[in-house]
Parts: sequence; C-alpha cells; structure tokens
Amino acid sequence: NKYELMIGNFSDDKAVQYRVRYEKYDIVAGNILADVLVPLTPVIIHQMKKGGIYITSGIIEDKEDVVVEAVKEAGLEVLEVNHQGEWVSVTARKN
Repeated sequence: NKYELMIGNFSDDKAVQYRVRYEKYDIVAGNILADVLVPLTPVIIHQMKKGGIYITSGIIEDKEDVVVEAVKEAGLEVLEVNHQGEWVSVTARKN
C-alpha cells in the first residue's frame, strides 16, 4: 500500500492544492480551530474516497455543535464525538 502524508494549508498553499486530487484519500485529518474546519469541510470532502474517514480535532467544546452541524451538512455521517477536557474531536465517514 502507498501512503501519502499531506501537510500544509489547503486553503491558500498552491503547492498543496496542486498535489491534492479528487476522491483520492481514505483518511483526512484536521487538527485546527473550528473557524477553519467549518468552511474547509464542504471543500475537502471532494478529495475523500467513498467510505473515507474525516477526523477533526482541536475543537474547543463551545464549538462542538457548529462543527458537528458542518460535518452533517457536508453529507458526512458522524461516527463519534470524543472529549478530552475542554477539547473535542469529531470523526465522520463519507458514504
């Protein structure tokens, strides 16, 4: 199996945008603030394969509902929401 790790700012890094392909990734992870995750989610789902997993973290608990709603609105199925202190992680799947 070939694994590819993509690190960078998808929003404005042209090198990262060039390397990202549609429906290529089995797993997408974002450890960043909710204010970035919410607008990123409906964009990044196009790079995920069907059945792909979307893992978000770095979400302050006050923003949990906003991120969960954005994930659902993007058409992803929420699999679990985890809490560690005041931080939240949301894991979802593209069906």
